[in-house]
Amino acid sequence: MTELAIIRNSEIRKLTKEQRKKKLDEYKQKLFTVRSELSSGGSIENPGQIQEYKKAIARLKTIMTELDEL
Repeated sequence: MTELAIIRNSEIRKLTKEQRKKKLDEYKQKLFTVRSELSSGGSIENPGQIQEYKKAIARLKTIMTELDEL
């Protein structure tokens, strides 16, 4: 899991409604996975990825709200 969740607002706006929903679900799942790995006593290679996933989820939700998709 070396991929970070960096996604720009312009990239989000180019996606279709279904693609945005899929990305949101994907980032939520990745955040859950990383958090559960940490809580079970493990360590992650990049602690900053939690913050990146949270930011990406917030960006997606903000734009989806603007477009009345939520």
